[in-house]
Amino acid sequence: MPYIQINRKLLLMKIHYFLGIGGYAPFSPFMTTILKQRGYSAFIVGLIFMLQPIPGILIKPLIGVITDKYKCRRSVIILSSIITFVLVCLLSIIPGTTSKEEMNDLDVIKSPLFWLFITTIVLINTDGMVKSVIEDTICMDLLGKDKNNYGKQRLWGSIGWSLFAIISGVCIDWYSAGLEYKNYAPGYVIALICFLVDIYVVSKLKVIQETNSNIVASDVKKIFTQGKVLAFLLWVVFIGFFISFIWNFVFWYLEELSNVYHPEMKSWMKSLQGTALLIQCFGGEVPSFFLSSYILKRVNHMTIFSIVFFMFTCIFSVYTIIENPFWALPVELLNGMTFALSYSAATSYAALITPRGAEGTLQGVVGTAYTGIGAPIGSFVGGYMFKHIGSIDSFRLLSVVAFFTCIIQITVNYLINRLTINEDPKDIYSKVETKDDNLEEDLTLT
Repeated sequence: MPYIQINRKLLLMKIHYFLGIGGYAPFSPFMTTILKQRGYSAFIVGLIFMLQPIPGILIKPLIGVITDKYKCRRSVIILSSIITFVLVCLLSIIPGTTSKEEMNDLDVIKSPLFWLFITTIVLINTDGMVKSVIEDTICMDLLGKDKNNYGKQRLWGSIGWSLFAIISGVCIDWYSAGLEYKNYAPGYVIALICFLVDIYVVSKLKVIQETNSNIVASDVKKIFTQGKVLAFLLWVVFIGFFISFIWNFVFWYLEELSNVYHPEMKSWMKSLQGTALLIQCFGGEVPSFFLSSYILKRVNHMTIFSIVFFMFTCIFSVYTIIENPFWALPVELLNGMTFALSYSAATSYAALITPRGAEGTLQGVVGTAYTGIGAPIGSFVGGYMFKHIGSIDSFRLLSVVAFFTCIIQITVNYLINRLTINEDPKDIYSKVETKDDNLEEDLTLT
């Protein structure tokens, strides 16, 4: 009997997550510092990251509805993968400007090069949001009744992200040795190789999509009239808000620490940032994704969210007291855990309450709340705060906001559970035909 058993049905899904998500790592996490190197202020960077997800607010739920109705998930994910490759090619050849001094915000906005760059970034992000809806929906359908095992598939995206991030960081530092500014060409090359191979992988991906299921609009509408579901979406928005600071401003913060306290670290800052992503993914995300199926069977979804909000409080508090960028590395463990636990809980909960045939629709709505509403608001607020009160005070204020959000979320969840303690989930979702035999048990826990 073999010691290692490979589920061939899910193998290509794992490879796609590895390449399709890992392909963004050579440039996406460094985007803040790329923009800073161009001379853009924290306010402009926050504005960019606010505008970046806005098209996805409409695209994510719309693409879910379209693929549910016309049964075209395979075609959409293949086309989306090709578009990603083309757009990253374009991004890699856009002329780069470098500036030691921070440029005037008005001059930046008037620059055609700025708008070409930001448009390409927005299109890459929008296309990535389309892929995330489709790939998560396909994965959930392949898992069938084992939806809590989603994290064991998604962790391969974290592995790819961390590996390609550290490899790219080292290559960028090596390629930029002796230069005044960082040259990100090696990162773009690695990204393009990943996306090119991923096109072939998704073309071979098995897509399970029922052709005889009818989506009843009243079933979907009924889901969004329930207090628990509305509260769930609100907390997803808040998680997106807080996590946007980790995604978009931590590297900016590390470079500020280096400039003020440890200028000797500037020459290998990309390697340090790549190492931070490696720790975040391998130390935090991968174990959390792997254990998420075990955790979600024993801890309800709202409790997971409470834990995540408390972890945000701890993360932002630590950022206010460190001076050496090296000491930010242990914090990356918590950063990885917050994303993995919150994303697994949100995705699995959406799959559990989804009416048959509307899988993409619900995943699109949750994704919109996470990255289409919460994250852009956090990005804009973060840019404003970093520019006007500085990084340290910004994280100090965030720690307080996260703490009170945690308290409010626990209180609201307690009140909702008390008000619905005698409600039978079958009554709440009586018109919704679900695909999971364990739905009743999971809903009573949440």
